[in-house]
Amino acid sequence: MNLPLYLRILRRFWPVVAVGFVLALILAFATLAKVSYAHGSLSVSYRQQPTWQSTTRLLVTQKGSPWFRLDPTTGSTPLVGFATIYAQLINGKPIQQTVPPGASLGASSVTDPLTQTPLPFVDVVGRADTVAEAARVSQAGADRLRSYIREQQASSGVSLDQRVLLQQVSTQTRLTAGRKKTLGIVAFLAVMIATVGFVFVLENLRPAMSAAEPAASKRTVPERGAA
Repeated sequence: MNLPLYLRILRRFWPVVAVGFVLALILAFATLAKVSYAHGSLSVSYRQQPTWQSTTRLLVTQKGSPWFRLDPTTGSTPLVGFATIYAQLINGKPIQQTVPPGASLGASSVTDPLTQTPLPFVDVVGRADTVAEAARVSQAGADRLRSYIREQQASSGVSLDQRVLLQQVSTQTRLTAGRKKTLGIVAFLAVMIATVGFVFVLENLRPAMSAAEPAASKRTVPERGAA
């Protein structure tokens, strides 16, 4: 590989390389962002938005904190079963209709990661394009679930000492999908490779063109006095 020779060739055709470089930048930018015109001003935004996930964990319990004292009359199995049921209520219309456009809300019951034993917890998960929106969707979903359960308990006449309670124990937010720049990098490299290839094609044509020019300019001069 003769690197100095290659650099000389690229320097010789620097206008072509410069045009290719600019086109590569424009194409890479177009794959990652978009320009829009509204209200008399230009704005630039990413084509792909990140996805943030916020999880609000609720403890399924009841009056008297049965999980923190010994009480043979209170079994843990019913409360654990309620966690699974309440997680499914998140998918119902009364709660899903409160989710703003562009966001999503879901829920799942929690199991012990080592024993896979069901636990009396419900994870309410909100997903959105920003940290604040994901947290807001998750918190609003948890609040709406608790309100819905209280409404059902009140309409069914369940006494206060027999009502299941949902206590919030934690909230966590994390990035689940960032903006991928792979497509922009691939577009930039593709244009630059094509540009360099075109430059070397032009360089290979130069000897043939140089050899053809003397042959074309050469003329047979007739001798003086020739008929």
